[in-house]
Amino acid sequence: MADELTVAEALQRRRTTGHFDPAKKLDEVQLRRLLGLATQAPSGHNLQPWRFLVVRSEKNREKLKTCAYGQEKITEAPVVVIVLGYHHPHETHLDPMLDSQVRRGVLTSEQAAGMKGRARAAMSRTTDLGLWASRSAMSAAMCLMLAAESVGVHSAQVEGFDEEKVRASFGVPDDHSVGCLVCLGHARETKPFPGRFGLDVVCYQEHFGCSVGPSEAPS
Repeated sequence: MADELTVAEALQRRRTTGHFDPAKKLDEVQLRRLLGLATQAPSGHNLQPWRFLVVRSEKNREKLKTCAYGQEKITEAPVVVIVLGYHHPHETHLDPMLDSQVRRGVLTSEQAAGMKGRARAAMSRTTDLGLWASRSAMSAAMCLMLAAESVGVHSAQVEGFDEEKVRASFGVPDDHSVGCLVCLGHARETKPFPGRFGLDVVCYQEHFGCSVGPSEAPS
């Protein structure tokens, strides 16, 4: 087995896969490892609002393909993960998360009580829980794709889909946002690097519009 890539190498080598080789599968052990690594993403108050709906059967991938405007990669890839953001983890998972940290010795009971109060106060001030949850879910999606690339599994983030159709087809409740679909498998062919803008285009310093100056884009 080839050595796993570093984070920097995975970032530089990852490409969105346009077409997957349907003959090359992804085994259960490898998939569970990648999903586990994706859960290392950051989240506000460690509430971990991402949820992963794994679609593997041919029948369900065909159904998901209709939700994604017929994109072939949905049925070519052996696995598609519907990445969701759960809006209310502070109501259902805050106590278990803090209790776990107390048992592990990460927090004292007093510290956990203080964190609980601060988390609940912060969440009560959050005006758009769907947006809040989606931000963490998309971080988890990126972690999933980087983890995949590091072990030689290719990916494609799909943002073109009918969210309401996904909800209806896969039983996604209203208190979950559909962030994106992530196809996982092995590319049918490699793609050349399409290039990226340099920091002088995408990065500002101290105030919006203040350029950092000329720079080279990643090669």
